[in-house]
Amino acid sequence: MNDPDAFPDEWRLVKEAENALLVSRFNFKKHADFKKTILLALNTTSEQAAALRFLKDDAPGLSDPELAEIAPVVLDIAVDGNIDNLIIARAVLLQYSSHFLQSRKTIKSSLDRRLHEYLSSDDEFLYRRLAELLVTLDLPDALAKLLLICKDNGNPEIAEIYQDFSIRYAAGGGLKNE
Repeated sequence: MNDPDAFPDEWRLVKEAENALLVSRFNFKKHADFKKTILLALNTTSEQAAALRFLKDDAPGLSDPELAEIAPVVLDIAVDGNIDNLIIARAVLLQYSSHFLQSRKTIKSSLDRRLHEYLSSDDEFLYRRLAELLVTLDLPDALAKLLLICKDNGNPEIAEIYQDFSIRYAAGGGLKNE
C-alpha cells in the first residue's frame, strides 16, 4: 500500500515531527557543549526528565569517558531523586550496563565510589532505593553487602529492608535469608 492519501494529515505531521526530533537529537549530540549541557540539564530540576529521556533514547550513545562523567549524576537521581525521574534514571543505567561490559564496569565503579556517601546518610528511603537499584542492575554481591548493613542497623526501618529483600530474593533462588 503506497498510497500517501491513505493516512490522515495528523499521521504525516507525527512523522515530520519525529524526523525533526531525530535531526535535533543528532545535532545536539554533535554540539561542542553536549556533555556540559547534558550535565547542566541533569542538575536542573525543570530539565532533568528531558535530559534523562534523551539519555535513555540515545543509549548506548555515550562514549566511556562521557558515561564516566555522567553516571554519578544519574546514579544520584536513581537513588535519591524525584520519584518519577528515578525510574527513568534506572532505565538509563540498566540500558548502559546491559549493552557493553566496559559500560557496566563504569557504572559499577561510579556506584562503588558513591556507596559510602549513600550509606552514611542513614536514610531509610535512600537505602531502599539503593537496594532496588542494585536489584535492577543485577548486582547481587553489592545487594548482599547492603542487606548485611541494613540487618545490623539500629534503625528498625532500615533493618526492615533486610527482611523485605531477603525474603523476596530467597524465594527466587537469589539472596539467601540467614
